[in-house]
Amino acid sequence: MAASAFGSAQARGRGAERFGNAGPYEVDTIEKPLCCDSKGNSVEVYLPRARRTGEIYPVVTWGNGTWAKPEKYAFLLRHLASWGMIVVATRDSSVGTGETLRDAVALLKRSELAPLADRRRIAAIGHSQGASGAFNAAVAPSSGIGTTILIDLPGRRLCNREHCAAIPTELRENQSILFLSGEKDPLSSPDMIDGYFSEVPAGRLRAKAAIVGADHNDIQGQPGCQPFAIGCRSGIGAFLPYATAWLRWQLAGDKAAAAVFGGKEAPFVRDPQLIDAVIGR
Repeated sequence: MAASAFGSAQARGRGAERFGNAGPYEVDTIEKPLCCDSKGNSVEVYLPRARRTGEIYPVVTWGNGTWAKPEKYAFLLRHLASWGMIVVATRDSSVGTGETLRDAVALLKRSELAPLADRRRIAAIGHSQGASGAFNAAVAPSSGIGTTILIDLPGRRLCNREHCAAIPTELRENQSILFLSGEKDPLSSPDMIDGYFSEVPAGRLRAKAAIVGADHNDIQGQPGCQPFAIGCRSGIGAFLPYATAWLRWQLAGDKAAAAVFGGKEAPFVRDPQLIDAVIGR
């Protein structure tokens, strides 16, 4: 049987800090992106470099924000791959329906990389419009997606009705959801996220937090803000460890990652870099 890459992954640091550090895997990108999703876009792949024979890796499908491409999120996507996840990222910049995120997973499964993918462990995450795409990909019939992270999801009044109608009420019993946003984000304020969070059906694992001082595009940090970047105040910051730890926990039952979110002393609920941090069912 192939070994899960998550079993041996370690990094220095304690609590959430360790997941903000680069993981133990070197990261490769494939020379020729996968072709093509249902809109004709190619799909970038960030791939952990195997450390032992027979490893297989969970899959993360990524959704870009409006007008953005995967390179805007390269630091985040490479970081996730360094923790032993295959990241597939369509170059589609209008992903709200989630169709091209599902296409990216399907292309991976049909590619020569398929033997490296753990089809039982799939997550969908995205930024802004890509957050709605991640959710819609997750709740599509037979998606195989077990968890989703919605980063800077636009508030209900700002979100395309077609894209956001199902959020979050169609989340299934066996799925979990994490909302991350910026304290200073005018499009995805903590109050706006509260509205979504309160509508998550009972019994589903859910969590939310806002990053202190962050704006709408801090998630695009490399890791700091790029010159002349609009909507970026300091860079990727605390988005990085909590998104990584959530995926480690939800995709593999990683005990160290679970401890980031579990109990009264959990970093997630005590970290001064976060406000309005809540986790429950």
